[in-house]
Amino acid sequence: RPPSETDPGTFIILFSYKNLSLWLKASHTMGDRPLTQLYAESFQAKRPMPKSVSAQESQGQVNHKPTKGTKQGEKQENSKNILLGYAQDVPQSSSQREGQAAQSPVIRRESPWGTLNDLFTCDLAGPVSIAVHEEDPSKVIAVRAFSKKKADIWLQVLRQTHHPNVISANDIFKDHGMTYFTVDDLPLTLEHLVACDIFPSELQLASILAQVLNGVSHLLENGFEHQSLTCSNILLGQDGTIQIGALEHCIEHEPQQSQTQILRSLANITMFLMQKYLKPDGVIGIDGTRWQSDSLEFLSATASVATIQDLRKHSLLTKHRWSAGTLVGLARLCLITTRTFITKPWIQN
Repeated sequence: RPPSETDPGTFIILFSYKNLSLWLKASHTMGDRPLTQLYAESFQAKRPMPKSVSAQESQGQVNHKPTKGTKQGEKQENSKNILLGYAQDVPQSSSQREGQAAQSPVIRRESPWGTLNDLFTCDLAGPVSIAVHEEDPSKVIAVRAFSKKKADIWLQVLRQTHHPNVISANDIFKDHGMTYFTVDDLPLTLEHLVACDIFPSELQLASILAQVLNGVSHLLENGFEHQSLTCSNILLGQDGTIQIGALEHCIEHEPQQSQTQILRSLANITMFLMQKYLKPDGVIGIDGTRWQSDSLEFLSATASVATIQDLRKHSLLTKHRWSAGTLVGLARLCLITTRTFITKPWIQN
């Protein structure tokens, strides 16, 4: 029954006998724990196990394994190009309209919690606090907090970039050694999509990859390389918008420098989207026959092209009239079937 002014409406959920038993069992074991309290161990997906195939049967090989987060952190610490300069306050108003030059919001010397109510903290491309405004709680606001070193990197990247596929700040606060960035609330990452049992269509795959490439290309054009380009650091909005997050992993990048590491990261992301796991020994390839030639050739191209711009010209992306809107259904499904790790529980005043 649809909702009305006096009736919230009725929704009917259909279960098979087996699924109903599992649902009732899960509800019983949760006891009084709120349904909104979700945990990392629940963030699992049924997915096929990698087949044992030879390197010759694969579409390509690389000479190194995917870089793990800890190694990336050590590499970033030792890089000569790391952004260590002291960021200054930016005395200019923010602009969120697409097409305008990058502008950072004015830095406010106060705590954001004077006007915002912190509800809970979860892990979405790094820790993020979900809040609402005290006077207008109708809009959800995401707040990311950093100490000086990471905050300086964010400030430097934000000053020089402005793109719909790169995370941006709406407001910036500084208080007691911490910098707070209020950002748009994108409740998912590509990791949620990988955890979902459903695979994207070729059109949806093209939309995801095209938006990721657009964001990465914008960072490179403005002198930055993202050193932790993973599914968990790429945000997905309910409207299908993709944004590169976790800007604290950016370092300076010169135009003549190699893009090999970025291309390898994109290969890993593509494999996760196409089959939900990586092949062993750093091999680039897909098991099974799910995907058509354009998708397979795009994955293969990540190991053969020299630049991101070369990938953006690939037929997988150019033949489709893709848009962010093609991902709305997938995003909705991910919200229902996957879970997000909450690091600080819901606070209700």
